[in-house]
Amino acid sequence: STKSLSSIIFLLLWISHYGYRSLIYPFLLRGNKRMSLSIVLMGATFNTINGYLQGRWLFTFVSDTFYSADWFYGYRFILGMVLFFGGMLINRHSDFLLRNLRAPGETDYKIPYGGFFNLVSAPNYLGEIIQWFGWALATWSLAGLVFAVWTTANLLPRAIASHRWYKQRFSNYPSTRKAIIPFLL
Repeated sequence: STKSLSSIIFLLLWISHYGYRSLIYPFLLRGNKRMSLSIVLMGATFNTINGYLQGRWLFTFVSDTFYSADWFYGYRFILGMVLFFGGMLINRHSDFLLRNLRAPGETDYKIPYGGFFNLVSAPNYLGEIIQWFGWALATWSLAGLVFAVWTTANLLPRAIASHRWYKQRFSNYPSTRKAIIPFLL
């Protein structure tokens, strides 16, 4: 059925993000920075609730006719996928640049450059927000929209705080660089 096909496609997209984020990304990080148990538990709680909501939408709540055969040719799905994969690309490239800021053994902080870092202080967060708004559009679901808004509510203040920290720490921080939205914020 079309519902089954669409649910599997969306599940594979979900796994493409969270498989990378949980099974690959942690092993790419350098250093031995410890993470507090409270952060781990909050992340697990968020992802459990969010995974449940997204899964229930895709596999239970959506009707058999909601994702018709032409859904995959419609503007919502196509634009959603452009945003999803564009955001994923921005996020992963920004993570790559951050991981490679320091040479092995270096511990000092540096200003990141390249990619979207030339425009904003937190392009990794920007990419993640774009990705999940793409998901919301492609799935055309309240669960997807809630997730995108929830992600923004979490990452926007962190981006602003990071931007403030960079500006305080580095006198030569690029003055035209914004926190998270190019040319605006």
